[in-house]
Formats: sequence, structure tokens, C-alpha cells
Amino acid sequence: MNRLLSLLLLFCLTQCQLSEDIIPDDPITPVAGQGLPGTWQWFERGYSPGAGYYIDQIPAKPAQTLTFSANGHLQVQGSGLINYQPFSQFRIDTTGSEILIRFLPSTANYSERIVLNGDTLRLYQSCYEGCHLGFLRIK
Repeated sequence: MNRLLSLLLLFCLTQCQLSEDIIPDDPITPVAGQGLPGTWQWFERGYSPGAGYYIDQIPAKPAQTLTFSANGHLQVQGSGLINYQPFSQFRIDTTGSEILIRFLPSTANYSERIVLNGDTLRLYQSCYEGCHLGFLRIK
């Protein structure tokens, strides 16, 4: 019985160590806020290659952020967010059944569906099979 207990204890200790190894060294620390204005760090990418929906985690370093100001200006940081770099402003469109964010200047009237849930922001791009980028509000 002592041998079984020792093996179980050893197993639990090794599993705890393995779990700690999975946690990233530099996690994103979200902060509380209201509305869209603020800095948002990219933490996930969702996509469908035709079957299923996959979500990839984005490393916290280097930081890749979108900063939305209350006066409608947009700042972009990070090579993974290169599609947003041509835009310097945004407007929120609530005239339809979905809430859209329109990025400016844009000759193609580019917009994405936006879902803001507490301190998590998801931008749903126009993809045939579905896709999104997930952001957490940070300092």
C-alpha cells in the first residue's frame, strides 16, 4: 500500500511540474476597462480551412497590439497585424443587425464584425469559412 501511495504521489508531483512547463513565461495581463478605447493585445487567431474551426494562441512577446483612441484614431504595432497598418482611423457602425468597425482611410469601405465582451475583443474578418482575431485589453 505504501508503494502505491508513493507512486501516486510521485505521479502527481511530475504532473504538476509538467503543467507549470505549459504556462508561458510572459503571459498577457489583461486590465479592466469600458468600451473599445484602449490598447488591445492580440492573443488568438481562429480560422477554418474547410473542416472544423481552429484557434491558435499568439505568443505574448513580441507584443502585437491595436490601440483605439476615443477620438477615432488607430495605432498598430506588430508584424502579424500588418493588414491593419494602412489604417489610421476607425468608426463604429451600429446601423445594421451587426456591429461593424470601419477602418479608414479605405477606398474599399473595409469593415469587420466586432464583438466586445468585457475585456475581450474579437474582430471577425470577411472569410469564406470563417475567421477571427482575439484581443485582450492591456495597459
